[in-house]
Amino acid sequence: MFKNIKSRVLIFPLVFLFFFCFLLLQLPAKNIRGTPNHEINSNLSNIGKNIIEKDSNKAASIKIVKSIFKPEVSDFTAPQSWTFLILETEWENIHPKQKVSKDKLEGKTDRTMGVNTFAGGKKKKKTEYVDVDVAYMIEEFFNHAYLIADGLAYPLNKLTAEIPGGADLQNPFTIAKKGEVRKANFVYLIPKNAQNLGFQFFDYEYGHILLSIQGDLAKARGSGGPPPKVLGTIKSDSVEIAAHSFDFQNNYAGEEAPQGWHFAVVKLSGKSFLGKEIKDIVQIEPKEYTWIFTEGGYLYYCVSGSTTDEGFIRFTPEIYQYQELAFLVPLLAKVYRLGIRLRNDVFYLDLTKMKPEPRPKAIVSHHDGNTMKVMVFGMRQEGSRVILNLGIQSLVNSGLEIQMDAQFILNAGGEKLYVDGDVTSALAYRPPDPFIIPPGMFVRFELAYDTDTSPSSLYFRGYESEATLKLSNTKSRNPD
Repeated sequence: MFKNIKSRVLIFPLVFLFFFCFLLLQLPAKNIRGTPNHEINSNLSNIGKNIIEKDSNKAASIKIVKSIFKPEVSDFTAPQSWTFLILETEWENIHPKQKVSKDKLEGKTDRTMGVNTFAGGKKKKKTEYVDVDVAYMIEEFFNHAYLIADGLAYPLNKLTAEIPGGADLQNPFTIAKKGEVRKANFVYLIPKNAQNLGFQFFDYEYGHILLSIQGDLAKARGSGGPPPKVLGTIKSDSVEIAAHSFDFQNNYAGEEAPQGWHFAVVKLSGKSFLGKEIKDIVQIEPKEYTWIFTEGGYLYYCVSGSTTDEGFIRFTPEIYQYQELAFLVPLLAKVYRLGIRLRNDVFYLDLTKMKPEPRPKAIVSHHDGNTMKVMVFGMRQEGSRVILNLGIQSLVNSGLEIQMDAQFILNAGGEKLYVDGDVTSALAYRPPDPFIIPPGMFVRFELAYDTDTSPSSLYFRGYESEATLKLSNTKSRNPD
């Protein structure tokens, strides 16, 4: 017996405010890149639209000098119906200087021994104060600088670091002294047909900054809610997510779908509710916490999307942030539902009006205590291989990890046969990858075994029990 039920946390709260100020005690300003700011390539400055928009909060002033639309950046071409937008910006430290005692700056305070007199005491020396600069630091631009378009937020594109003068997305951006100005260029990937554009900078300490780029700024920021026409929405105590639409593509993000497969691409957006005075970003790992359901109860986890380098999709506070998820599904599969796991709660977004069919009747089944129910729906011979059609109903409120090699062993001709992983992974109704059953979910799948001998039974090794399921009278049945 063994038990390895994984309970994984879905939402990774990320403290949204990374700004802080510190006294400038002979501390030099830090450049964001090895190239000095004044060496920005002039090629970025001789095209595009000069807009000169400027606004400030209590500590910094931001000026948008120019916006540039480009179909290609650093040898990367924007996807169809999308375009790159480059922003040239200038940042100025306007934080008031702070008074600090001269003794503290010079380190002259004597703390080795105190002396006092009973007769009248010691006359105190007058404290002298001087004004010092307060540096303004942005820990990570990626968490704060967004392009807003027709009510949706779009994050910085990683190509930002590749363009001349591009902001460093890995290291802090510091403006050391009051009056100092630094330049930073940004790259965003946005819909080509976007009409109203703005630049949203989040700062929960000194105030947000919102700048117009094109069209109506109020329409660019939107109401803070989902788009008016969506397939559906889900809402938890931490995030709200809306599904806009979905389509099928043979190629996604430069990857070609294998023969007999295509990508189901879901467009969605969401907004975080986490945090109080300082709001938090919600991060979801889609390759383990989002999936597509197809007719018959088969599940396919996300394989790609508009994720960060760490593999997360993210949702900002205050404004719905656009995201995409891509799922590799068989050409003949009928997609009908998107599943999202938030911690141990499962939510659904219907993508079509198709209703799931009733579960077929199992030929043989086994209850593994209070953990799961295992079912056999059919068996067929394909050449020198046996294909089993199985199902698992999770009975727990956490993710249930399945190890098909150790848990499903076929008995055929007196031999113990283990799953043929290569053949199984090529099946249209292969197990989910990763093989984790969402909390309380029913999932069907198929396993392949290398044998031309009719099997007599399937040995199942569960978390709480083990069983031998007889297959001798099992009729051949194709998947629904």
